[in-house]
Amino acid sequence: MSFLHSVRDIFRGRAMGTAGLIWLCVILFAALAAPWIAPFDPLDIDPVNRLTEPGWPHLFGTDHYGRDTFSRCIYGARMTMLIGLGSVAFALVTGGAVGMLSAYFTRLGNFLMRGIDVLMAFPALLLALVLMTLLERSVVNTIIVIGIVYATTTARILFGMTLKLKREVFIDAAVCSGAGHGSILFRHILPNLISPLLVQASFIFAFAQLQAAALDFLGLGLPPEVPSWGNMLSESRIYVTRAPWLLLYPGLLIILSVFSMNMVGDAMRDSMDPRFKDDIAGV
Repeated sequence: MSFLHSVRDIFRGRAMGTAGLIWLCVILFAALAAPWIAPFDPLDIDPVNRLTEPGWPHLFGTDHYGRDTFSRCIYGARMTMLIGLGSVAFALVTGGAVGMLSAYFTRLGNFLMRGIDVLMAFPALLLALVLMTLLERSVVNTIIVIGIVYATTTARILFGMTLKLKREVFIDAAVCSGAGHGSILFRHILPNLISPLLVQASFIFAFAQLQAAALDFLGLGLPPEVPSWGNMLSESRIYVTRAPWLLLYPGLLIILSVFSMNMVGDAMRDSMDPRFKDDIAGV
């Protein structure tokens, strides 16, 4: 119940954030229940019904292989959640560790943060493209590449916050009481970084969808046989005039998912930042 109360407090009075949360819950439900929701196998080929317009029984029509677009969109939600959550976990763990250790151990930070600066010099998509050309197309590699891209920003954010925290009085008290480095990092500093980490996670999840879709569209992301929204856009771009629904539905799903996650992130930031609580609560 305490978790539900926390969620209610975060989204109270924030209509856009609440709508975004509801949409993400719908996507999560579709991802988990895809075998029972999808009316057709997303990989079944039916040349007789290729490029069928939206209607019954193909609610979103069919693609150039006769595969049901609605079923492929449902299964694409699985890739959305998997890549999003995987990228968030990878970015927070690696970027968080680099940022905290670099700020706490100054000499180590001089080396690690210069590497982060080099990676951040590349645009996010360009860095992802370079890394993907070195790896084969797979779900795991896509998660790793996107995670690396956003681990840099996570490391930079936590580096600055850890630098500030380690100068606080309670850290000096912990040092005087004989606490070791591990205790200071994980018992005193890390708990104070949970709120910004959660907000950062929401934005990583949103931008990971755009990066994954861009990589799929350029032919460097998931294998082509995997039903994902990015792959659907890539395969159907040559049918934009003959079968526009093939781009319409996956494109809308990507836009709505990214927008919803951004709204959720804004609501979380506003509720955790005291500068916004009074101003936003009545909106």
